[in-house]
Amino acid sequence: MWKGRNDGNELIHQRLFKCLNSQSNNKLLGFCSSLGVERNHGRIGSELAPKIIRKNMANFAVHDDFNFDDLGDIEGFDCLELGDDMLYNKCLEILHNQHYGVILGGGHETSLAPIKALLDYKKQVGVINFDAHFDVRKQNLHTSGNSFYKAYEYAKENNYHFSYLCLGASQLSNTKALFQTMKNMQADYILDHEFENSIKAIKEFLKQNEVIYLTIDMDVFSQSIAPAVSAPAVFGISLKEILQPLKVIFESKKVFLADICEFNPHFDIDNHTAKVAAYLAYLLLRKDVV
Repeated sequence: MWKGRNDGNELIHQRLFKCLNSQSNNKLLGFCSSLGVERNHGRIGSELAPKIIRKNMANFAVHDDFNFDDLGDIEGFDCLELGDDMLYNKCLEILHNQHYGVILGGGHETSLAPIKALLDYKKQVGVINFDAHFDVRKQNLHTSGNSFYKAYEYAKENNYHFSYLCLGASQLSNTKALFQTMKNMQADYILDHEFENSIKAIKEFLKQNEVIYLTIDMDVFSQSIAPAVSAPAVFGISLKEILQPLKVIFESKKVFLADICEFNPHFDIDNHTAKVAAYLAYLLLRKDVV
């Protein structure tokens, strides 16, 4: 899987597939699931994403001494709760080893287990989610549409501190009931057509939170940029628009875990979405904008 063009063995020829190092503090982990998407009546196929994202990352040119460790994939489970437990335990292990982890989803059900692990580890989490959807549905079972409400409930049950900021949300993709749930959660959001206000909101959020979980849902982007997602948004943001907000978040040095979700390879066009997801996954892994 980690294969690419070999122009030479010198550092000036370095590409990402040569940067694997089992001793690295930067851990990559795949969560091969669309079970939550299926429960939420979305387009399944995101369980294929982690391997395809890696394939599209492998040949990236690396201009410094960056390295990372690939922990492989959590896959082959037919019950989401079982997958959640495996992902939770792996994320808790990453945190206890004082490593940094990036999870390749999967549907947005991917986010719940890592957030719960971070809550148990730090007793507080501020979640920043780039997403067209709030994902705060009130549903009994865990789905791709309620990870952040489930995390909010988990924090409340355990007297943990939980904050939530959703950036790029679509008014057309979230019902009035979901806006009310966000209000009840005391969560904040920036709509897609107001995305220029994101940096101000991020800076305020970072002042209030010392521990950040960062997640990017690929459906936050315009369909012209990322057509292959589980639930396409009508409007969406551009790739350029997300870079400065990410830079501000990374510079805070408060991100403990991150994920990228909802890439659905079944609907891709000439690897357009795969390449965007791979680029963003690489930025998350580096905690830097390049």
